[in-house]
Amino acid sequence: MNQPPLPPLPPFKLSNPTVLTLRGDARWDREFSFVWGDLKLASEKAGYALKEKTLQAEGRVVAQLGTERIEGKNLKITGLDLAKKSLDKEGFSFFFSEAKLFSPVIHLAADELRFSSETGAEARRLLFVPGPEPRGEIEISADRVRSQPGSGRLFLENATVRLLRNRLITLPKLALTPRYDKQRQGQSLDLPILYRTSRVSGVAAGVRLPFAPVGGAQGIFLVESTTKQSWNMLVTARRELLGKPKVLEPEVPSLFTGLRNSTQKERSFEERVRPFIVARPPAAADLSVRRYAASLSSPATLDPLPRQSTPSLTLDTAVESNREFVRRSGFLLRSRLPEALLTGRVPGQRGEGGWLATLGGGPAQEKRLDGSGKQVNADRLVASLGWEAPRFRLGRQGQANVFFGQTEQRYPHAHYSISELRLSTDYGFSLQTGLSGGLALRRAKGQSPFLFDTLEAVNEAQLRGQTQVGSLTIALLGRWDIQSHQLFDSEVALGWRGKTIEPRLTWRRQNQQLGFTINLPALTGF
Repeated sequence: MNQPPLPPLPPFKLSNPTVLTLRGDARWDREFSFVWGDLKLASEKAGYALKEKTLQAEGRVVAQLGTERIEGKNLKITGLDLAKKSLDKEGFSFFFSEAKLFSPVIHLAADELRFSSETGAEARRLLFVPGPEPRGEIEISADRVRSQPGSGRLFLENATVRLLRNRLITLPKLALTPRYDKQRQGQSLDLPILYRTSRVSGVAAGVRLPFAPVGGAQGIFLVESTTKQSWNMLVTARRELLGKPKVLEPEVPSLFTGLRNSTQKERSFEERVRPFIVARPPAAADLSVRRYAASLSSPATLDPLPRQSTPSLTLDTAVESNREFVRRSGFLLRSRLPEALLTGRVPGQRGEGGWLATLGGGPAQEKRLDGSGKQVNADRLVASLGWEAPRFRLGRQGQANVFFGQTEQRYPHAHYSISELRLSTDYGFSLQTGLSGGLALRRAKGQSPFLFDTLEAVNEAQLRGQTQVGSLTIALLGRWDIQSHQLFDSEVALGWRGKTIEPRLTWRRQNQQLGFTINLPALTGF
């Protein structure tokens, strides 16, 4: 089906065209500016070389697109044809020196900042800070940062994270993949700082970093140093083998986004340059599922499956070493060396519910911290099959769903199976306040050599609530053993949303664990 033609590009407006004459030699124009759509450029003075199609600006140079602004000492634009008042279809580039970028949330500074229609964005000696007047609370620096053409990934070289001006970690190479936040209508990137205390680990501090391995996979690298258990580590990666999730483009105008999109040479020039000069309006909020903010507490195990329209097949891999694992029966350290999991799903009506199957396993190790110091090593194979009914509405603000499942766990000399029926509900009283509940009725057979593979409660009820008062978010989670009539686990979480950072504090009863994380709400444009 042919798409309707797009409207023509907006006109190119140049200030003082009689002063900046179009000759072979550059002429300087004071208080120079030009406007092309939503893109505005101004400088104290500028010179233009007609033959080279190059504009040079000096003094306080300002480029602005929507709410995003770049200031620099010098600017050089190649591929700018002032005779035709357009950018060169063969390619164009911007070069800023001593540049500073100001977005609604994030501010950065770089000795050199380059944008090219051929290679994307690149920065040298770059520093991310959380606000226009940072006090050293959080800093991420890198010798070099570049964006991958046609994608939102960032590649950092010699990346250093500092907290309160103290160096936390330096990585020779780091790849970051931001996520899209529906609620805030923009891109966001969590700051990789972790800090917690617990009975098992004592004081633990570390980092949690996303990375992009080969083949389009997405991964998470987590490492912590603890006072009681030395180091622990987790590396996970996921690849979509069938049915790729929809990639949502950022809904905020951005110099970075526009130039990144312009690298797709197979598209026409107008299609490539349009996002760069036209600020798109924000998308409408998605209120179809949950109207309140995402929970700060540990995710409940009874959440419904996400919507999808086509069948999917996903491969997950994990390598884990001495990771703290809390069970009702005691504490342990778990290692997976490594583990792989294949997950397939055939969605039901309207993309809701449907069939879900998993197959995975690998060598595992469990070290119990109950005084015995018992260590269990064994291979494990896990297979499950489940069906979720399409969710149904509870009034205008709520929903409920039902899930049936069977899980089989096999070991060299044992097996453990679980049959379960799960019911869950979500109800949003307002955009800031919501309540979730769940009920799991299970039946277990056999015996597992691993405590982490066994049920903490055969029949369990969960209740989770959250509300937001101003910038403060409060979340509660409780887990109830129906057979023994007791509350065996609970959690309280507090989050405070500032303009530039978002600290979160959680208290977990089961392990007497106090957790603290800091998030960076957004990196607009990447």
